[in-house]
Formats: sequence, structure tokens, C-alpha cells
Amino acid sequence: MEYLNTAQELLDFIMRCKSPFHVVKEASDLLNENGYTKLEETKEWSLVPGGKYYVTRNDSSIIAFVMPEKEFSGYRIMASHSDSPTFKIKENPEMQVDKKYVKLNVERYGGMICSPWFDRPLSVAGRIIVKENDEFVTKLVDVDRDLLMLPNLAIHMNREVNDGYKYNAQKDMLPLYGDIASKDTFMKTIAETAGVKENDILAHDLFLYNRIKGTIWGANEEFL
Repeated sequence: MEYLNTAQELLDFIMRCKSPFHVVKEASDLLNENGYTKLEETKEWSLVPGGKYYVTRNDSSIIAFVMPEKEFSGYRIMASHSDSPTFKIKENPEMQVDKKYVKLNVERYGGMICSPWFDRPLSVAGRIIVKENDEFVTKLVDVDRDLLMLPNLAIHMNREVNDGYKYNAQKDMLPLYGDIASKDTFMKTIAETAGVKENDILAHDLFLYNRIKGTIWGANEEFL
């Protein structure tokens, strides 16, 4: 059925859009494929009737528009978020716990339901900033493997979990990265994924994302 193909295209698009920067990259590619021209905010625009254009800002937002063929008296707007509630990774994120394992220090970004984040394979995506040929360059990053998890405690260690437990973001929601042997390797992993040297990374905007793919389900495959 055609609607199932459309639904699957949406799910595939969402899975590729693992950070706001990946959203803009994917949307830009789609616009380029459909004859849109990219504009620069710092340059003069020469727009023509019927022309199709888009502009990006900070690599995290994008606006596309089509010029009317003739004089017009109205317009239509469609808008959406390029980001979503998640966890942003802080600078120098590694946290050694009891000399046994390593967690990552994160902060909540946007309003979220905490409980669905537990016991799922997670990874990291976003962008880094490096210096190349005396210029600051941004590079997209996606560690495309199961890298992190927020494990629930066993029920006998948290008897209140089924009674409306209030999660502490700085205590309960720091993702587990590895055992103590993984110490001092997180940024190395990011650098290797981006194809740069660890010392060349000047800054980063990195976020957690859920690795479980969306599905089409229901008695008549009516739900996403």
C-alpha cells in the first residue's frame, strides 16, 4: 500500500536524523535533489518568479520557500522542530565511579519523559568543531553502534520504581559508557568516528539518541 511506503520513508528519515545537525543535512539533501538553490544570509539574494530556495542557520535550522509565478495575496507556512528532548553531553564528560566503571556527564535538553530512556541501546551523534587550514570547520558525527545505556536498578534496589519514582537527572540518568578500562577513550572514539585527531577537536555539540528503529504496527498496520 502506498501509505505504508510513505510511513516507512518517514521512519527511515527520522532514523537518519540523529541530531539537529543531521536533520538539516538530510533536509538540505532532499531540497537539492528537488531543484532548490541554497542561499547565504551574508550575500545578496537574486530571486526569480517560480524559484525554489532554502537557507540554513548554525547548521541546526533550515527554511525553504518557493517564489510565486505571479503576484500573490497570501502564503502557506509549515513548521517543525529540528531538535527533540534528549541528553546533551557536557564538556569533559567522563566520570569514574568507584574505580570500576565510567559514566558520561550529561544534562537534560528539553522536556522529556524519563522512564522510556532506560534499558535501551543508545549512542551519540552531533557535531564537532576542528581547525583546518587556519579555519574553524564543523563535522557531523554519528557513532553508529550500541555505545551507551541507562540501566534500571533491580527492583530490590529501588522498591519505589513502580510508585511514581522521581528521577534525579544528575544521579539516575547518567549513561553507562564502559568498565574502568574505557577511561579516557570517549573523545578518542568521537575523533576516530569523525576521521580527525583527538587533539584537533576544539568544541562539540553531542547528544544521545535511541538506537531502536521505529516500526509500523497494529492489527492493520495503522500505527507508527
